[in-house]
Amino acid sequence: MTRRAQRMTRRAARPVNRSRDTQGWRGLVTPVRVAGLVLGVVSAGSIGWLVTDDAFALGASGYYDLTGLRYTDPAAANNAVALSTLNSNNVFLLRTGDIRRRLLELPSVAAADVRVALPDRLIVTITERTPVLRVTHDDATYLVDGDGIVLDVTESDTPAVLSLPLLDDRRVELGIPIEVGHAIDPTEASAMLRIGALTPAEVGSAASQLGFSVDDSDGYVVTAVPDGWRAVFGFYTPTLRPPSEIAQQVQCLRSLLATGESAIDTIYLAPQDDRCGTYLPRPS
Repeated sequence: MTRRAQRMTRRAARPVNRSRDTQGWRGLVTPVRVAGLVLGVVSAGSIGWLVTDDAFALGASGYYDLTGLRYTDPAAANNAVALSTLNSNNVFLLRTGDIRRRLLELPSVAAADVRVALPDRLIVTITERTPVLRVTHDDATYLVDGDGIVLDVTESDTPAVLSLPLLDDRRVELGIPIEVGHAIDPTEASAMLRIGALTPAEVGSAASQLGFSVDDSDGYVVTAVPDGWRAVFGFYTPTLRPPSEIAQQVQCLRSLLATGESAIDTIYLAPQDDRCGTYLPRPS
């Protein structure tokens, strides 16, 4: 027998391993795979139950809890939360991040916290901007925050805001729009806030308090109360005479008052070179 024939005979005598072929699809079914499949089916069913079960729907008593509103229009807040646009009021379908973003777009809102409390509550907490100035204009008193946002219109003698400085805007021809929920012109807002923040101590005055006004003839005016001097600060523009010059005007006012406050009637503050402006003496 040739060597080739011997090799063929030995190959034919070897047993053939047909374990894979005989197992077929049964080899794919293992306990781990079965457990994973069952878990997936259960999870899908659980998710479907969570987003459809009435136990996780917002309470019928009023949709959600909203706190912190004082200057913000409740209707505007409801529109920002926008629950009416959902196909379901299930808490698992709420996108709290989107709700918070829409609330922060409201002018009076400084911060917003939106969270879900299981099983059926949506809690919205608003932190509003803080008013720092009262501005009277056209028989109305507006509350303005530190960024020039008009938060509300109120009575000038409301106890809660009496401690805020008051600026009397008497302008007619040169008047500016003042509307709740909108920002005042940046140049005007800067001038209002800088001048409205002045105190007698800051300008070196012995007056008990300062009065603030703005009109068509003199622009911004600061008055010592009661029956004191009158300091004309004038008008401001974004480039030619920006509100940043108010700091230098305050320094000039302080130096002039130091020469004898009781003898001064009206001061026209126009800092230029080494001069602070002019003033009229009080009639003797």
